[in-house]
Amino acid sequence: MKKYFFMAAVTAIFGISLMSAALTPQAFAAKETEKTAKVTFVQGDVKVQKSGATAWNAAKAGLVLSDGDAIKTAKTSAVEISFDKNNKNMVRLEEESTAILRGKSLNRIELPVGRIRSLVKSLKKESSFDIKTPTVVAGARGSGWDVIASDKRDNIKAFEDEIFVQSYDQQGKLIKEIFVREGWEVLVDRFQSPGELIELTDRDRNDWNSWRDDLGSRLGPGATGINDNMTGKFGSVQDIQDRLDEQEDFKDQVFETEDIRKVEDRVENDNRLDQKPSEPCNSPGFVCP
Repeated sequence: MKKYFFMAAVTAIFGISLMSAALTPQAFAAKETEKTAKVTFVQGDVKVQKSGATAWNAAKAGLVLSDGDAIKTAKTSAVEISFDKNNKNMVRLEEESTAILRGKSLNRIELPVGRIRSLVKSLKKESSFDIKTPTVVAGARGSGWDVIASDKRDNIKAFEDEIFVQSYDQQGKLIKEIFVREGWEVLVDRFQSPGELIELTDRDRNDWNSWRDDLGSRLGPGATGINDNMTGKFGSVQDIQDRLDEQEDFKDQVFETEDIRKVEDRVENDNRLDQKPSEPCNSPGFVCP
C-alpha cells in the first residue's frame, strides 16, 4: 500500500512539473508570436507551397499562410495577402514573382525574383516589416513601397512615408544603409551600394493610387487606412504641389549633405598631408630650431 501511495505521489509531482513547464512565460511568448497571414485576392494562376512540402497547390482566397510558406505567380497573375485581421498590413505579389514568408511573427518576405508591393499601416511598437532580395533589405515601421528584384539589379520605390534600404555583399556583410523618402526611388546593382535617388514618375504615382482604390473597393473603406484623410494618395493639385516642394527640399538636403561630406573629406586629406612626423633633435638629418 505504501509503495502504491509513493508511486502515485511521484506521478502527481511529475505531472505538475510538466504543466508548470508548459505554462512558463517563454511558452506563452512563443505561442503569441506565431502569426499567420491570409490570402485575400487571387488573379490568374497562383500557386502555394506549404513549409516542408514539395507540391505546389492552387491558391484560393481565405487560404492561411505561415512561416516558411512559398507563393508564386504566373504571367498576368497576382495575389494579395493580409497580415492582420483588420487588413491594415497588406502585400501584393505581381506577375512572374516568387516570395517566401519568414519569421514566427511574419515580419519578413524573401523575394528571390519579381515584384512585391507593401502597404503597412499597423505594426506593434518597435517592430518593423521588410522585404529581402539577394542584395537588399527594404522595410519600414509603417509605409508603402515597391521592391522589384531582377538578376542584376533591384529597384525600390517609396510611395508613402519613409523606408530604409540596406545593401549587402556576397558574404552577407552590410555595405550601406540609406533612407528613401516618399516620392523617390533608388536602384541597387547586385552586391553594390545604393545608387542616386530618383524622383518617381507620374505613371508610378497613378499606378499606386489606382491600386489603393482597387484595394479599398475589395476590402472596404477601413482597410489599410484608406479613409484616413486619404493618406498616401496624390490628390488635389495643391497636394501634389506641396509634395513636390517637400521633395525638392529633400533633394537639396541630400545634395548639400553630399557636398559637405566631400569638402570635409578633402580638408581631412589636406590636413593629413600637411602634418609632419615629430622627430627628436638628435635624429639624422633633422635640424633643431
